[in-house]
Amino acid sequence: MKFTFLGTSAGVPTKKRNVTGLAIGLEREKTWCLIDCGEGTQHQLLHTPYSLASLEAIFITHVHGDHCYGLPGILASAGMAGRQSAIKVIAPASIKEFIDVTLKTTDCFIPYPIEFIATENLKAPIEVAGFEVEA
Repeated sequence: MKFTFLGTSAGVPTKKRNVTGLAIGLEREKTWCLIDCGEGTQHQLLHTPYSLASLEAIFITHVHGDHCYGLPGILASAGMAGRQSAIKVIAPASIKEFIDVTLKTTDCFIPYPIEFIATENLKAPIEVAGFEVEA
């Protein structure tokens, strides 16, 4: 497995550390997953080899802003970059409402499907990007 820390700071970024974000992937796979998406995560991704086109899933661990405020922006950027394939968002149920409200109240357009999986509903492990994941 390959881990790329995109941010390790707490509730606010510092000059040297962004808020929470972690890219994980398997060494021989093109697809990857994002664990948490604080503000500035997509900017941090610009310093890595990861592409939004090969992002398979975004996991949000819990509903604190430093873990999810960057989510609408990264979803929008993937669309503006031409993404057409579905993306999985595995997160607490309230994150779906956060995404829906953001899309409803802004001019954001997502041209691809979002497959939302509420962590509260995960009763058995699921496979994502070659990983077996359970809540």
